[in-house]
Amino acid sequence: MADTYERTTVTQTSSGPSLHLEYLKSPAGILKIIEIVLSLITFICSIVHPWYGHGWAEFVSITAFITTLIYLIFHLLNLIRNFPGPWLLIEFIYYVVFAVFFLIVAIIAAAKVFSLASVGATAFFAFAATAVYTVDTVFQFRVWRAGEASLASRSATTTAASSPSTIEHSRATY
Repeated sequence: MADTYERTTVTQTSSGPSLHLEYLKSPAGILKIIEIVLSLITFICSIVHPWYGHGWAEFVSITAFITTLIYLIFHLLNLIRNFPGPWLLIEFIYYVVFAVFFLIVAIIAAAKVFSLASVGATAFFAFAATAVYTVDTVFQFRVWRAGEASLASRSATTTAASSPSTIEHSRATY
């Protein structure tokens, strides 16, 4: 009696929203959390006392805060891959734009730092946000160039084998 063995590989990818908490532990998730915090701190520092350029600082920081928060939610719920469009490229362009915008805010605030302590804090946190957005830009560029799937999309692979395989059968469920 010849032994026959079968190996089955099942790949499941959910098409709807699903909570993906592992994203918060990934480098991209950690960077997004840091960006959200730095954007909020920059916004708070810029509204403490009016100074020349505070309107631009407020606009950039609150826009970055809201948009990065939305991206984080989209990645946490695995929604980013369900939307049509080149989201890796869109996210890359977003990070480039906000790295430049925060650099402009930081330079303007650094030029006015002599007037108020809150302006100095705005400059410091805007430079920090520039650095973090630049690092995220580099990571996003690498992902985009490699043509990899979004960091939020994960697939669970389950392999069940009753014995060593002589027959291999694969089935994908979408």
